[in-house]
Order: sequence, then C-alpha cells, then structure tokens
Amino acid sequence: MTLEVRPLRATDDSAAVGALVQAAYLGLPGYPRDEEYDQMLADVAGRVADSVVIVAELDGRIVGSLTFLPDPLGPHIEIDDAEAAGFRYFGVDQAVQGQGVGEAMVRWCIDETRRLGLRRLRLHTLESMPAAQRLYERLGFVRDPQHDHHWDGIFGLSYVLHL
Repeated sequence: MTLEVRPLRATDDSAAVGALVQAAYLGLPGYPRDEEYDQMLADVAGRVADSVVIVAELDGRIVGSLTFLPDPLGPHIEIDDAEAAGFRYFGVDQAVQGQGVGEAMVRWCIDETRRLGLRRLRLHTLESMPAAQRLYERLGFVRDPQHDHHWDGIFGLSYVLHL
C-alpha cells in the first residue's frame, strides 16, 4: 500500500475530488443537511484559487481530500487568529476509512503549519463526526469551547493544536 499526501494538481479531476468530500459528509449518520453547504463541499475548483487543497492518493487513486487554510485572514477561515492555520472540507472515501488516510492528511497540515511558523492549527467539526474528533484528540488537538460556533442550528465543535 502506497499512500501519498500532496497538493491537488491541475491534472487531477477536481469535480471527482469534490464529489468524494461531499459523499463523505452525506454518508455520516446524523449529518445535518444544508443544500448550500453541501454544494460548497463539492466546490474544490472554487477553493483551489485561495487555499491549498490537498489529496491523499492510495495506490494511485485519490481517496481523501481536505482544504488547508494557511492564511489566517483567508476567506474560508472560521476563527480569527493571526497565528493559526486551519483546515476544512475534510473527507475520506468510506472504503478506506480507518486505514490512516485521514491521519496522514492531518499530519500534513500539522507539518505545513509548523513550516509556516504559525503557532496553532484550528478547526471546527460537527457532533456527527465522532471518528474525526477521536483522530484530532489522538494527534494532540484539544477542545476549544470558546470558539464553538452555531450555523443556523448546526453546532460546530472547535479544536486547536498548539504547536
């Protein structure tokens, strides 16, 4: 098994990558559907201009993606913190969940945040994502309730990793 985490290439099928992310969210039990957000999940081509979309490629097939937010003032950042990067729109193909794909992508974000000299890595996750919460906690992220967020009845749990 060969796993590579890398930035999205111009030759990658951004629509297929977006569909993968969207399917990961829609497949979650209890995922709170929101048509506008569901479309944002799939819009990889729209995010690549102002963020860093990374993919996980397993044996030559893209099986995961997330959007890394290196600019603390960028358009997709959810928490105002001038010393933090973030990531969003994180999805792994259900067929390979539990095989280290998600962890490899989060580790890529941690390494890149350190390389950029930022002090923290921040994110929101949903209550319907307990596996992601376990992953974040295993990697050293801690809950940051002061930055929890409500979006029209959807509760976002805030996590931070201090570097």
